[in-house]
Amino acid sequence: MLNESKEWAIVEKHLGRILDMVTDPVIIINNEGVVVYVNQGYERQVGVSKEKVLGRCLYDYYPHDKLLQVLEEGQAIEAEEHYNETLGHKIVAGFLPMKDEKGEVMAVAGIGTSASIYHIYTRLSPALTIKEKRKFTEVTKEKLPSSFQEIIGEDPRFLNCLNLAAQVAGSDASIILRGETGVGKELIARAIHETSANFRHPFITVNCAAIPENLIESELFGYAPGAFTGAQPSGKVGKIELADKGTLFLDEIGDLTLNTQVKLLRFLQERYIERIGGNKQIPIDARIITATNRNLEQMVQQGEFRMDLYFRINVIPVYIPPLRERPADILILAYHFLDHYGKKYHKKLGLSTEALEYLQHYNYPGNVRELKNIIEHAAIVCSGEAISPDFLRLPFHDHLQEPVDLNLTHAIEYTEKTLLKKALEKAQNNKSKAIEYLGISRGAFYAKIEKYGLHDKEKEGG
Repeated sequence: MLNESKEWAIVEKHLGRILDMVTDPVIIINNEGVVVYVNQGYERQVGVSKEKVLGRCLYDYYPHDKLLQVLEEGQAIEAEEHYNETLGHKIVAGFLPMKDEKGEVMAVAGIGTSASIYHIYTRLSPALTIKEKRKFTEVTKEKLPSSFQEIIGEDPRFLNCLNLAAQVAGSDASIILRGETGVGKELIARAIHETSANFRHPFITVNCAAIPENLIESELFGYAPGAFTGAQPSGKVGKIELADKGTLFLDEIGDLTLNTQVKLLRFLQERYIERIGGNKQIPIDARIITATNRNLEQMVQQGEFRMDLYFRINVIPVYIPPLRERPADILILAYHFLDHYGKKYHKKLGLSTEALEYLQHYNYPGNVRELKNIIEHAAIVCSGEAISPDFLRLPFHDHLQEPVDLNLTHAIEYTEKTLLKKALEKAQNNKSKAIEYLGISRGAFYAKIEKYGLHDKEKEGG
């Protein structure tokens, strides 16, 4: 494994048997960062065969891994709790350098405890390329206020977004959160509120797109007794009034009608409201946070959104990147949701290597909300302990991304494996037809089937 001496071969033979008796996972890399050994405990605990792990180079995927840190520095790390940026949570593991007679590190062993088994093998999944890692800023979760630390995500783009939101949370300036549906705008709005000076007061949310046009004004401003037919005799307090001294979060503000926009602008300027059917001016002191997934600039040009209101709410824009632009967060979030739903449905669940690849390369048009639904669905319908691609409900299959890994060999292998699967699926597992679709020789077909481990999953046909 580590050298070719006869003595070492004997030791290695017995060492492997000893390590296989260890129930905790053990992983070893050589001095080039390539995985050269995993024990049976690793296979049992993480649910992935050693054939799929051996030969992977951590430098290609996770150059900041603890194993590589020990390889480069030569200093052991005791079995204690460490924050792993790749996994996005804390693990308990020890890392031991193995040195030759000259004191040079020849290999590093990572030994996990039961507390670190939680998806330890995701360090081997291609979530970030080296190029992405080099973009990493000095922003870390530990430097953010506690309310922002609770938001799941470690991608550099996302951390920069959280950092900006945290910086402006203490001011009273109007903040607008820009981003696609499902990226977590309300989570960030709530974190801003909890970091602000008015955190002890109400956080009131209004989804402007979910309220019918004829009800939005009464929902926002409330109404006086007897204001209209069917109104409550005692009147109603509006959402803006409920947010007094606290924070008002207006989600999907781009869906407000022009008439409501006028009244909202008046409130933002004057800081008081009048209930519908009433004439009393009610002063309101509330922090305003808005959000939208629409192009407000284009709406202003088309006369669909008031320019004066746009400038009033767009003082500090915070852009939240979609999940497809946060590749490091896909598996972090997937395992977070898997842990949550595993506990909810009383199941012990993991993700197969193939399922990880599917999740990594899906485009997530519904963003984090869609990923959450995908994992919950899989957790419910999965009958075993390992979730395979068969249990992943990816409704928009045309939203599959190309691999984020820029390594040409890996990209070719990914493409070959994908095409093999598609050909077999189209041929209904008839291998002769699949060979015809692919336009390759029978020998090449079976060689690739063997290479990608598809031989035991597909039925022989034709």
